[in-house]
Amino acid sequence: MGFQFSWSWVVSIIIGFLGIGIMILVHEFGHMLAARACGINVEVLSFGFGPAIFKWQGKETRYVIRAIPFGGSCKMSGGDDLQNAITQKKKHIESYEDGSIWSVSPIKRIIAYAAGPFANILFAFLCYAILMTLPTLLPTYPPRIVLSSDYPSLYNVQTTAASEAGLMTGDTILSVNGQSVTNYSEVQALLSQNKDKGSVTVTTERGTFTVIPKDGLFGVLPYQEAVVGHVDGDTPEKKAGLKAGDRIIEINGKAVTNMMDLIEAATNTDLITMKVQRGSSVVELSFENPGTSLNFTLVQPTVKVKGINFFKALWASGRECFSNLWQSVVSLVNVIRGKEDAGETLGGTFAASQSIGMLTTSGFAHGFNSGIRIMLFLLASVSISLAVANLLPIPALDGGLILVSLAELVTRRTFHPKMYLTFQIVGTIMIFGAVILLSFA
Repeated sequence: MGFQFSWSWVVSIIIGFLGIGIMILVHEFGHMLAARACGINVEVLSFGFGPAIFKWQGKETRYVIRAIPFGGSCKMSGGDDLQNAITQKKKHIESYEDGSIWSVSPIKRIIAYAAGPFANILFAFLCYAILMTLPTLLPTYPPRIVLSSDYPSLYNVQTTAASEAGLMTGDTILSVNGQSVTNYSEVQALLSQNKDKGSVTVTTERGTFTVIPKDGLFGVLPYQEAVVGHVDGDTPEKKAGLKAGDRIIEINGKAVTNMMDLIEAATNTDLITMKVQRGSSVVELSFENPGTSLNFTLVQPTVKVKGINFFKALWASGRECFSNLWQSVVSLVNVIRGKEDAGETLGGTFAASQSIGMLTTSGFAHGFNSGIRIMLFLLASVSISLAVANLLPIPALDGGLILVSLAELVTRRTFHPKMYLTFQIVGTIMIFGAVILLSFA
């Protein structure tokens, strides 16, 4: 199947590029601010790579935006000093200009190199903190139930504790062991609390039933009405004319009353004929379903839960950052040990931008709150991954430069100038090779 243009795809790409761009700019500005604080001049702050499409000269630094919006660099003064030492065949860099990276101690160089990853971690910390203060829309269902035993093709059971007690799909539960309920979450919580008591008294609109759980299970599910909430763009369902608000009443000749009817009827079939109630009319739709997974969601009732206090969010954000940092380090170690696939674990800039763009766009399609939350979470997670990747002890990456500076701190002298040049060339080749392999694989 050939490529099909869609505006949603364009929006996803733009959002992805902006997300990656923000993280790269945060990283490079971190380097620049720390360098200046340590007395190091920054000659060029560049975003992207390839030919320059926009540039301007600041008081001390030239700012450049390049054509390909991946990557960036913060060029600190000191390149001329290195080149002069090589030309003069010096064994060490003995002379340097004011503001040169060689004019400051190795500790200050380490601070300047580490500031980029640190800025990404700080950015992630703030994203998580803001995310935790935002109100959350949690899914909720009425206290109405579906019996799993009514769908043996999906759950492979013929009877359950609920069905043996006389409960039926569509029953609305009023109380559990005398405690009133207003939604399915309360039903689920009370059943779980009382599952070890031998029997549970469930009162519905039809009467009261005594349910004896089997292995701690009751065999009930939430009842979700088959009303379409959102239809994904550029899908067979969208092209067939399915719309938000449509109530599905029949699929492939079978009556539909709730979500489980819909799932059961759509399983293991690649052609769907559907009848929907649209206002006062009944509309018939047909579409292919080759993946046997429907490209739309049903209306999901939600309840708004307030975010946590900002100061509590800061503490929780710190724990989340630490957890993600640790997980990123573990994943990298597993890649080195051959226990995880490098392409899947490391991904790449282009792959990351695609994920940010598509998932954020999908989130906004379901609501502003959902879109913002997904965007903040992805930006924070990818920013931490970017920080960890840059701290790898690879030539030309921040981790490699920090390692060399540590060696200089221990030996109390700079290395042979040609070694730095070789270090940069090898590192650049390795980085571009990794970008090509991981980003476009």
